[in-house]
Amino acid sequence: MIVILTIFIVCFWVGLLLLLSGGLHGHGLAGHLHAGGGDAGGPGFVPILPLMVFVTVWGGSGYVLIRFSGMSVLAVVLICTMIALLTGCLMYAVLARVMTRYDSSMNELDYEQAGQLGYISVPAADGAAGEMKYVLHGTMRSIGVRAATGQQLVRGDRVIILKVDKGMAEVTLFEREFGEL
Repeated sequence: MIVILTIFIVCFWVGLLLLLSGGLHGHGLAGHLHAGGGDAGGPGFVPILPLMVFVTVWGGSGYVLIRFSGMSVLAVVLICTMIALLTGCLMYAVLARVMTRYDSSMNELDYEQAGQLGYISVPAADGAAGEMKYVLHGTMRSIGVRAATGQQLVRGDRVIILKVDKGMAEVTLFEREFGEL
């Protein structure tokens, strides 16, 4: 009986100290372990915090049940395991919800360059390379452009990207093709 009480007490204090050390420093054991990608629908990590909560709750509830309930050791281990699993799963669900709420994973379509409207910053004429600037997600970007045969792109012309091939954009003048909006 002393051995099982000692196990419960050690688990409780070790779990509590690890929880507090991670919480006080803002990182540490309250971080996460990477366990594969996030393509399975979850957040893509196994947080250590729910595991520490499990150990702490398991040790604390086990100690209290052994000490004050008079139940058998097997019943206490089963009950405190269920309580700790429920608490750990609840903690995981809360963490997963909070962490995925602000997830701003890159989406390939968000960075599609075709259709972007911009202006010529370095002129190009008759097959020569130039440069255009455009805004994507609030950031000014630039890309190389090549003038089509017989076309002249002068500084300040408004253009739209038709397609991008090997880092060079095929553009057309916006005013000529689409008219003023």
